[in-house]
Amino acid sequence: MLYQIKYEPSVIKQLKKIPNKDILRINEAINQLRHDPFVGKKLKGELSSQYSLRVWPYRIIYEIFKSYLLVIILRIAHRQGVYKN
Repeated sequence: MLYQIKYEPSVIKQLKKIPNKDILRINEAINQLRHDPFVGKKLKGELSSQYSLRVWPYRIIYEIFKSYLLVIILRIAHRQGVYKN
């Protein structure tokens, strides 16, 4: 079963700040989530409903809705600031 991928509107703005060579790797990682969204690391604490996928030096933060076969990409940012609100 393939999961559907949706993006928060702010993710589009975040992607515009990332170099094209890194966008290709990020897109490959997001396509991997269609097949297995549980490849990322489950976050803890206040972010416990979210997962993080490493695409060095970036992180893709996402949430999985298993009953809907849906992955929502919440943030894509450099690893140093991705967890800050």
